[in-house]
Amino acid sequence: MFDKPYSRNFKLDVAAANVDSISAYMMLILFPWIILSITNSSFLTGLELAMSNLPLAFSFLLGYYLTRVKRRKTFYVLSIGSRALILLFIFMVFLTGNHLYEIVALLIGYFLTSWTTDVSEEIGDYCIKEFLDEDQYQKGFSLIRFLSMIVILISYILAGSFIAIGTDYAFPVLISGFAISAVISAFIKPKSETEGTPEDDPHSFREGLLFIWKNKALRYLMTYSLLVSLAFGGTIMVTEVLVKFRYGGSPLILTVLLVGAMVGGVFGSKFADRIKGNPRKIIGLLTLTYVPIVLFIPFSPSYIYLIPDFFLLMFASQIEGVIHSTVFYKAIPKNYMLQVGGAHKTIALFPAVLSSLILGAAIQFISLDWAFYLMAIISAAMLLVIWIAREIGDFKLQD
Repeated sequence: MFDKPYSRNFKLDVAAANVDSISAYMMLILFPWIILSITNSSFLTGLELAMSNLPLAFSFLLGYYLTRVKRRKTFYVLSIGSRALILLFIFMVFLTGNHLYEIVALLIGYFLTSWTTDVSEEIGDYCIKEFLDEDQYQKGFSLIRFLSMIVILISYILAGSFIAIGTDYAFPVLISGFAISAVISAFIKPKSETEGTPEDDPHSFREGLLFIWKNKALRYLMTYSLLVSLAFGGTIMVTEVLVKFRYGGSPLILTVLLVGAMVGGVFGSKFADRIKGNPRKIIGLLTLTYVPIVLFIPFSPSYIYLIPDFFLLMFASQIEGVIHSTVFYKAIPKNYMLQVGGAHKTIALFPAVLSSLILGAAIQFISLDWAFYLMAIISAAMLLVIWIAREIGDFKLQD
């Protein structure tokens, strides 16, 4: 039996998102590295990453507002295009050579780009619900994550290269990525928008919150995601500090570790579309592997041993992510997608702000090793959530 072909809108949406991600993930590596290089402060580096996640605190309000917006595509295109303008402004500040101005521009600019990213991602998630049939979710999310891992791999290699030759040279690439993505997204034609209806079945803000509260599977998935954010939201920052102070600040070592992780993510996301069985048991088994993988890092005698460790961590996390997204989308009707997606970002992803601050403070005031101990402890709590979340097992993966 042949798989159902993906729609034109889905292909355009995935293409636009991946081009956008090249710039976004380069920023994720470059901006903390710049802050760390200027200040030598793990705490300020964590603060910079926290600023990037701060807009998620208001995602639940944004999601509900977007349910009332008729021309979502306009918001989608403008939010992507505005990131190119923000990066152009930061680039102009860097041309002044003033470190204080550069730090301020990075903090403010990262906040603004993250806010516009939140807008485009919430609309994009809603469109995926429209562009995919339910029986395409698992394979569709596997494809999305597979392509995303390849893009991240390319982004990390580019970021490592620019760290080696000069971060200023990266800005034209960052600006171009956002600009091209905006052009591609302009060709998307959402069905809901062409019909001229802002929502299939409008509901109140309170009704959306009650829907989340009464859906036990959603509550458990959000709680699990909250703990994931606390444990791994500051992983990039911790990895950069690890390389900076334990392995001599080598851009090559940073790139090798990140590439190793992304290769694991590529294989994991590709393998995920073949997974069958009880999603709760699968997520639980994968979560169980996180604890020893993370605990090994501070005891590794060489970065060479960390390459397979990072590979395994991303391999497992990408399979878990595909299963998690499949269940999440199956649990939500289309008319609640924007509000639930926004609430998910606030409840489950905003804690990444705390992760960056907590892990940064642990490194600054205790030791680097304690950052990994905390990640392992929280991973154990994630396992406990899955243990009691029996409702997640009610959803079926592909036959």
